Amino acid sequence: MKGCIIHKPDSVDLAEEVLKFLAKIGASAEILQDWSLAKDFDFIVSVGGDGTILRLLQFIDGKTPPIFGINTGKVGLLTHCDANFREHLLKAIEEFETEEFMRIECVVDGERLLALNEIAILTAKPARMIGVRVFIDGIEIEDIRCDGMLISTPVGSTAYALSTGGPIIDPYIESILIVPVAPFKLGWKPWVVSANRKIKAEVDSEAFVVADGHRSVLADRDSEIVVRKSKSYAVFFKMENRIGRIVEKLKLIR
Repeated sequence: MKGCIIHKPDSVDLAEEVLKFLAKIGASAEILQDWSLAKDFDFIVSVGGDGTILRLLQFIDGKTPPIFGINTGKVGLLTHCDANFREHLLKAIEEFETEEFMRIECVVDGERLLALNEIAILTAKPARMIGVRVFIDGIEIEDIRCDGMLISTPVGSTAYALSTGGPIIDPYIESILIVPVAPFKLGWKPWVVSANRKIKAEVDSEAFVVADGHRSVLADRDSEIVVRKSKSYAVFFKMENRIGRIVEKLKLIR
């Protein structure tokens, strides 16, 4: 069994500590510079924040090796522990229990994006709204002017969607959240639909379609933006009381 360690630039010293610790407990590992190779390992240790994990997942299509996150960022909702990692990582490696979370994929004019948190459709012209029409299985559910529209997973409900007024969804429930960004409309409500639905969006002017804040595609009024549940799951080492950790972390957000 061989693992890899990926890290954000300011966490290289901690990544070296993780490497030494894994060697001490008899687990073979290496610090990886080319993150596209992470899919070939038996497990991944991510040293950074949520953004580090989200960036890593952009390199992995298909089922991921189990990920263990050590938080050196601001929030760390996706991570298992902070810099005092030894006891937590040892238990994860010894028990090797995992859990899977759904991702969504978006196809824009033939180009495919993959996201664990959300697909964000955002105005390409700052301070100018766009019109967005949203369809579920061909039925129009919304026609709204706004700064954008978020199509989120349950895991992503505590990310960008949270700041727009969306609900917090149990990460173990497979569903898709649809919530506007700064809607110019009284009485709007978010939608939570089955993960098996096909969601289509149309925009009336140029918009960026962004996957987890990383990859983006430019869409226009003639573009077809389609979002579905992906067959590619994100796999993590099992976290004890994940809901409790979410609550704990959300209370610390400033």
